[in-house]
Amino acid sequence: MRRLVAQAAAVAVLAVGLGPARADPDPRRRVAVLEFRGGSSALPAIDDRIARLLGGRTSLRLIDAVDARKRYGANLDADVVACGGEAACVARLGSRIGAQEVLLVGVSELGDVILTLQRIDVKSRQVTGRLAEALAVNAAPSDAALIRYLERVMPGSDFLRYGVIHIDANLTGAAVEIGGERHGLTPVQAIRVPAPARYDIRVSKGGFVPFRAQVAVPPEGEVRVRAELTRRGAGPRWYQRWWVPVVAGVVVVGAAAAVVVVVVTDDPTAVPVGGRVD
Repeated sequence: MRRLVAQAAAVAVLAVGLGPARADPDPRRRVAVLEFRGGSSALPAIDDRIARLLGGRTSLRLIDAVDARKRYGANLDADVVACGGEAACVARLGSRIGAQEVLLVGVSELGDVILTLQRIDVKSRQVTGRLAEALAVNAAPSDAALIRYLERVMPGSDFLRYGVIHIDANLTGAAVEIGGERHGLTPVQAIRVPAPARYDIRVSKGGFVPFRAQVAVPPEGEVRVRAELTRRGAGPRWYQRWWVPVVAGVVVVGAAAAVVVVVVTDDPTAVPVGGRVD
């Protein structure tokens, strides 16, 4: 019976109307993760866990509890409680700490533990997403379960991460291909690609030996490829063998460490002569 009551409470929370549908928001917006407790000590530090998981799975600029208190002051927790989950009130708190959106994590007990996640847009002061789950009193949801909850309440676009590939060539008018997809002729602008992923790169122009490479692009990272094409027949004959690898260091902007990539060609006339990847 207690579980039925808790589930009924969760359904009641979800039944409250949301704001109007809107396009996917900026995947790099500032989101504050705040916690509201209704007299429950269950799920300790659940807001920290959720902030950490979002930090590892999205490109959101997160404001966790520690950062939020520094920005707002010592009264933050009391003021969150005073809002009682009311969207306009929570939005005002989010505005004071510089957030564009607040993810309000609620923990309460009504027989079972009720975990709620509520997305509140700071500018419109409206709820844009809401989820409630009834959990057993001693239950501790795994990281995988929390991620599933987050994927239900946050936009799917938040979980798509990207990196950037810069391609420079010593020739203008050379065709650039990334993963078999054409991206115009050099010079080309920086190319945004889903990450993490590996991409085959080819830069070619008639009468010149094509440049080919493979690069690993990390989330929020940038890889710069410098392709130097030479005229056919201008290089040493041994360079025309498909099995000659060129090891190039990859310097990734925004990542914790450098990556080493092996650049290889399976085309006997396509070699990365003089090219390198930074």
